[in-house]
Amino acid sequence: MTTPLLIALDTDISLGTPGAEMDDGAALIALLKSGVDIRCAGSVHGNVQTSEATHNLRRLLSYMGRENIPVGRGSELPLVQDPSWFTPFQARYGPTPPWPDEPQLPAAAQLLIDTIRAHPGEVTVLALGPLTNLALAVRLAPDIITSVYEVVCMGGSFGDSDNPEFNARSDPEAAHIVYNAGWPLRLTGGEITCLVHFERERFAKLPDDDPALQLLKQQAPGWIDTVEEQDWDQGGCALHDAVAVAALLDETLFEFAPATVTVELREEERRGATKIEQVAADEANARVAVEVDVERCRDFICSLLTG
Repeated sequence: MTTPLLIALDTDISLGTPGAEMDDGAALIALLKSGVDIRCAGSVHGNVQTSEATHNLRRLLSYMGRENIPVGRGSELPLVQDPSWFTPFQARYGPTPPWPDEPQLPAAAQLLIDTIRAHPGEVTVLALGPLTNLALAVRLAPDIITSVYEVVCMGGSFGDSDNPEFNARSDPEAAHIVYNAGWPLRLTGGEITCLVHFERERFAKLPDDDPALQLLKQQAPGWIDTVEEQDWDQGGCALHDAVAVAALLDETLFEFAPATVTVELREEERRGATKIEQVAADEANARVAVEVDVERCRDFICSLLTG
């Protein structure tokens, strides 16, 4: 397993919001238990409002004894995209319990910039939500493009360019900026992450003596009910963001191909739709996951969660 030295995390984490998706929480638990050095973590709008993601992020870090990780509060809104398209779905959620004594937090984009500048050539950015914070950071400080080690994103859907994946759909302009910034970029799209299925029984068997895993165990059944109701999956769900963590930690679980990635910005019904064209490495703007060893990837994620 090859592990980058330092990690900067960006997430719209909704584990902790009743009824919401919990894959980002599973991703953070797995990442923390892997032992990598997380130098900062930023919240962003997406699955939940930024204020809710911030509470969820700080709660989970506290549950895992990692309050020492600096947290930045991210963008409340996309760069251009009207976020109201997702409001009816968010209305299905219960209220997010606030995490107490929230300090005055720095802006997530500035925290990301400062972290990369403090450790040139060493920081890998792991982006698990809409890419607004990363796009702002690039525009504010273009010097970080050549200073970052790598950017790894869960985003895009490259098997069906007419069906925008959530993170890209939530801020298409930000995705366009980040995908074309010129830094080393690796993408795991929804058509790959959805293959790594976790049955209800796996969540039911999680231990009860770990507060982070207990929260994941409690929230999983409600999310799986939603997944089944929407006819996205049956008998379980994918942990999309945890698959991106697996790609970060062990690239041998995947096959990546150099490609040019484009984002639809004009056609209203397809805004955020992504398209890839496999090209020579020197012509690519990203390396895109095109295959995954499903069993090994699932076992690896489970071992991180329970280990």
